[in-house]
Amino acid sequence: MDWNEIHNFSSNIVFGVLLFGMVIYWINLFFFREKIFLSIIGRTSTIVASMLLFFILCSRWIVAGYFPLSNLYESLLFLAWSLLTIYLYVEVKTKSRLIGAILVPVTLLINGFANLTLSPEMQKSSPLVPALQSNWLMMHVSMMLLSYATLILGSLLCLLFLVISRYE
Repeated sequence: MDWNEIHNFSSNIVFGVLLFGMVIYWINLFFFREKIFLSIIGRTSTIVASMLLFFILCSRWIVAGYFPLSNLYESLLFLAWSLLTIYLYVEVKTKSRLIGAILVPVTLLINGFANLTLSPEMQKSSPLVPALQSNWLMMHVSMMLLSYATLILGSLLCLLFLVISRYE
């Protein structure tokens, strides 16, 4: 097996784990409002997905020799990992199951788009052109993607607030 097959297999596992976590969060939200057990299973699935995305990004970094933000596929994986990591921090602080029920499907869609829609040529690591081999550029891109993840989470929380305030 080469690294591209391992990354593809790991990305497929992430998709399955996120799909499982989404179903668990929705079942817990709609049917078992008082049960904590399903919430723990959902949180565990997002932790597993986050760790697998971190493994994929780190292994691409080691294999390619540069920070993995050179193409759309790697940027989407980094965005999905950032969303899950920020979400896990927010869920630990707020202890709210609602956030997972709206954020995990968004992360699933991002991961699904990266794995199922992008061609295999776009998913392969390619060397950067010399103009893009600056450490400042990689820091800038990673901070921008972290800010995008924070913005997406804030937007979803605003929509959640509007829906909750409308129906209460």
